[in-house]
Amino acid sequence: LVFVFILFSDRDVWCLRFFAQNGVAFFACWAAIRFVLTFNIFLQVHCNLSVVNAGTICLSLAAVFAGGFFLGTNFNATLVERCAYQFSPWVIFIIFFWGVVENNWIPKNITRNNIIAGIELLASLVSAVFALALFTMRHRASKIDPIV
Repeated sequence: LVFVFILFSDRDVWCLRFFAQNGVAFFACWAAIRFVLTFNIFLQVHCNLSVVNAGTICLSLAAVFAGGFFLGTNFNATLVERCAYQFSPWVIFIIFFWGVVENNWIPKNITRNNIIAGIELLASLVSAVFALALFTMRHRASKIDPIV
């Protein structure tokens, strides 16, 4: 039994870090997107903004959150090797921006929010590919210390 633990202990630590970090990142990203959606309703109801203006503000805020998640996780992964396995926020951002584009895109009536959402969807897709490439490079280059 001790031999099996020693043989597979690095995989256990990797799985623990992978699932725990992605679970927390998934929840944090979903909470941020939920905040953006709720803030959109708040701006429309309590601040009397139009749907277009509230949508522009919230899409800009979602872009700030997406950029923060991308820069924060990759900067943190360069400093702390144990934080190099996060990719789940991109699943949430891609689903969110895809939903915004899918539900609001009218080819003959393109608005500023459609363009912003399309650019953010494209940026999220590119960032997801880049983040997965960094994830793979970090995993191949580093050796996990099972003691830590």
